[in-house]
Amino acid sequence: MSLRLATVLWLGLVCALGDATQAQGAPSPPAIQLRLDGKPAYLIDEAALVTMRRVTVRAALPGGPVRSWQGVALEDIVRRTCVASDDALAGRALARFVRVSGADGSQVVFSAAELDDDFGGTAVILADRVDGQPLTNDGPFRLIVPHDRRGDRSMAQVTTVEVVDASTP
Repeated sequence: MSLRLATVLWLGLVCALGDATQAQGAPSPPAIQLRLDGKPAYLIDEAALVTMRRVTVRAALPGGPVRSWQGVALEDIVRRTCVASDDALAGRALARFVRVSGADGSQVVFSAAELDDDFGGTAVILADRVDGQPLTNDGPFRLIVPHDRRGDRSMAQVTTVEVVDASTP
């Protein structure tokens, strides 16, 4: 084997090991995938959520005490995907729904109109804090639906928010 070939192979191995070590290094910050009608997902991380309007709601999870949850309204998050809202939420746009998925494979669905203040006005937040502290076991993000009679749509460990067009041609 020539010295030149050995040097190229050695440099390739060093670069590959360096990339693998870097990939295994510091964990990436928590983020949620945001998808619109099957288009490529983009990530919303804590830094993006901090720039959005924060809300606080009081709600109890099944069997638990009422607590103060802080986060961002789900409606504000889905608006980033160009979901029609306000006057534009009419016609085919009314057939859109928002599917939220958790790390355990669970999913919940809200209609676009259900989240809009001019229609259902259902308060739903993507919480990243409870009682002023970051979420631990339930996090890093938890869906909170404070006015549901049952707490089944309050989902722990949210990973994906997807806006789906369910209209037919």
